[in-house]
Amino acid sequence: MAKGWSYHASFAGHDGIQLALGKIFRQKKDFLFPYYRDMLTSLAAGLTPEEIILNGLSKDIDPSSGGRHMSNHFAKPEIGIQNVSSAVANHTMHAAGVARAIKKYNDDAIAYASIGESSTSEGYFYEAINTITLEKLPTIFVIQNNNYGISVHVSEQSANTRVSDNLIGFKNLEIINCDGRDPFDSFRALIKARDHVLAGQGPV
Repeated sequence: MAKGWSYHASFAGHDGIQLALGKIFRQKKDFLFPYYRDMLTSLAAGLTPEEIILNGLSKDIDPSSGGRHMSNHFAKPEIGIQNVSSAVANHTMHAAGVARAIKKYNDDAIAYASIGESSTSEGYFYEAINTITLEKLPTIFVIQNNNYGISVHVSEQSANTRVSDNLIGFKNLEIINCDGRDPFDSFRALIKARDHVLAGQGPV
């Protein structure tokens, strides 16, 4: 009889970018909105293995939601890892809203949102992109492209299989592509993204 884990989505093949994202995130400074595959991101950012298990078993001391949320909804608000909705890509809008507040109050924090490539087919995502580029908000969206959205190939989801190509028309948006399987290439890309945002040049 199962005692937990309503589902599990592996981060296999996403190791490089997830490790880099978790390590570049600054606890109690930045805001991180992970998605359901981001177990390694969350561990690297500050969740403990025990806290991951508490989330999976829906325990009342789970730091994410006190056992009220589904498994693979990783969060620890006390250090800046935010709880997110189950609606795919919805948390990109949350990141945009937080980034608006960061800019209003002249802070040097960054709002990070992590999603899969199929999430870029959602309207939420384009609403968020429109806002962060229009207002040049301190935001980094990390899109992890493994070519499959659950079971549908990216070619059936997106006009361009490299989904960043769908975004080249947005002004004020820096686009950086890297090999998400390579932690060194991923970390170089995120350092470049972070420096771009902290220089006030807009989202990445």
